[in-house]
Amino acid sequence: MKKYLLILLFVLSVNLINAQNTSICAETLKEAERKFDEGKLDEIPNMLETCMKDGFTKEEKARAYKLLIQTYLFNERYQQADEVMLKFLNDFPSYSLAANDPKEFVNLYGTYRTKPIFKLEFKGGLTFCMPTIIEQYGVSDIKTITPTYKPKIGYNLEFNYINSLYKSFDYSIGVSLTISNFDYSNNPTDYSSVSGSFSSWHMGLPIAARYNYVFKGINLFAKVGVEPVYLVKSSVSLTRQDNIIGRQEPFTGTEDLLGSENKIDIRPLFAIGVSFKLWDGWLNVSGGVKFSTMIQANDQKRYSNPTLFNKYYFVQDDLLLNQSHISVSYIRPVYKPKKIK
Repeated sequence: MKKYLLILLFVLSVNLINAQNTSICAETLKEAERKFDEGKLDEIPNMLETCMKDGFTKEEKARAYKLLIQTYLFNERYQQADEVMLKFLNDFPSYSLAANDPKEFVNLYGTYRTKPIFKLEFKGGLTFCMPTIIEQYGVSDIKTITPTYKPKIGYNLEFNYINSLYKSFDYSIGVSLTISNFDYSNNPTDYSSVSGSFSSWHMGLPIAARYNYVFKGINLFAKVGVEPVYLVKSSVSLTRQDNIIGRQEPFTGTEDLLGSENKIDIRPLFAIGVSFKLWDGWLNVSGGVKFSTMIQANDQKRYSNPTLFNKYYFVQDDLLLNQSHISVSYIRPVYKPKKIK
């Protein structure tokens, strides 16, 4: 018990000391600003030095940086003003000029590269696979018997490198993992019903262009591109139920489809979304579609697994696996400020 009390007292003491230091530094900053107004510039750097490391709040530290920069500029100590400006930009890389910023600070700020050199995006979301039948196959009269495919929720993870392309346009190159799921049902014979659940995993290389624009203060964007994908895992869980007297137990099982499917698909993509400023980056919420252009089943290997045909009365149809998606991502700009003028 005493041990925990000592730890609690220590934590409270540290917090009290930090609070006192913060209060002292806040008064020091106000005093330094008064001395600047009075023209007593030589005293200001030494006054602020001890508080610059951890004595100021974030807002106070920005004020202190600006005050130091003005002080050095008025004293024609331009090299030191540049050194402080570089520290300021490293501590506040996403800073945007304010209307009340001093003119001298604004002029010096304009001589530095302040835009991000690139951005990194981390994205996750839900996908809804929407299979489209191109050609039907089966064990009976396919003219009168049509299977049903229904979307299921899948998942998407993506990591992108983003850079400026031209004015309000960016380009991105990334890697992705998409897990697509959908359900299947059919009545291949008068006495049988077959149901199943498909799952496929694709690795992708999304390449896109993004247009950013502001509408009535809202940050919007639209993205178009293409995503080559490679199939790394595919399976179907099937159940066949026969309506025959004396046969009540269904045929069930999970079959690997990877060896009987085409591995590559090229997917044009389109998305729109909205961005919100969050911390030092942007939170994005978007929705869009990806269109499949390659048929999933390999025609030469369609009947390579006799279990599908004999046990489940199932033959793969030619499908395009179009997708819609809802995604949330966070874009983190990467800065490297430097003198450019």
